[in-house]
Order: sequence, then C-alpha cells, then structure tokens
Amino acid sequence: MKSGFFRNIDYRILLISDSHGKNSNIRNAVNKSGPFDMILHAGDLESDPKPLAEALGCPCYFVKGNCDYNPELPAFQVIDLGEHKVFLTHGHRYFVNGGTAKLEYAALEQGCDIAVYGHTHVPAMIKRDDITVVNPGSVSLPRQSPRRKTFMIMEIYKDGTVDFNLVEM
Repeated sequence: MKSGFFRNIDYRILLISDSHGKNSNIRNAVNKSGPFDMILHAGDLESDPKPLAEALGCPCYFVKGNCDYNPELPAFQVIDLGEHKVFLTHGHRYFVNGGTAKLEYAALEQGCDIAVYGHTHVPAMIKRDDITVVNPGSVSLPRQSPRRKTFMIMEIYKDGTVDFNLVEM
C-alpha cells in the first residue's frame, strides 16, 4: 500500500528532464502514470514547448538546458505550491556534475524548500533539514546503471507532506 494512501493530495506533479527532442517519451510518461495537475521539465527539451504544453493539457513549466536554444526559456523558475516553493532549473549553471551545493544555495536564496534539476541524466534525491533536491533522471538518454529511462512523481498532500516516487519506463 502506498504511503499517504489515506491523505488527500493537493498536487500530483510530473517531474521530467532531458527528453532531448523525444516528446513521445514525455507522452509515454503521462500515459503511464497520469493524470497530473502540473508538469515540471528541468531542461534539454530540444523542441518548442508551446505545442507540447497544449497537448499535455495541464500547466507546464520549462527551463532552458544546455542543449536548448529557445531564448524564451528561463534559466530557472520558482513555482509556488501552497506551503512549498520549488526551484526548477537544468543544473548545468550550478555545476551539478560536481555536487548540488551551489544549486541548494541558489534555491534557498529564492526561498525554496524543493529543488528540481536535470543535466546529469541520473536520478537522485537528497533530503536535508531545509531543502529536498531531486533529479528525475532522463526519459530519453539515461546514464545510470542499469540504463533505464526514468521520471519522478511528486505528490503534495493537504497536510504539507511531500512524496517523491521514481518511475522507470
């Protein structure tokens, strides 16, 4: 039985990253585990986000990855989710290949208690007293062993609890 089964969910959010032009993999994630209240894409979309957001049918937030060339995409976004604030970024500007300390500092400066990043193509979760940092991995080009495509589902409950579930495709 899933933890939080008896709690009411405020938000059910798809966390996804590094799709690298393979929008069908995003649709597969939605079809496998949806519906979602929101989608957060942590960069390297490599396609126009507008038609994708329209097709997905829920609020979508995108940030610019190191392989994205759309000048309209921001380097980061701060998303208010009730009593939680999410810092969404790709991660390359915070040198996440060498650790998440700079990313954590940037998120905390923005008043966020959750940071979502990509870039490494490897799923990760770090929980500290003041912040939770997650990487959903890649839905197209995984680098962890075994090389399975991944995404995360973030559920925020009415009591303020947040659960993160890694899903393999």
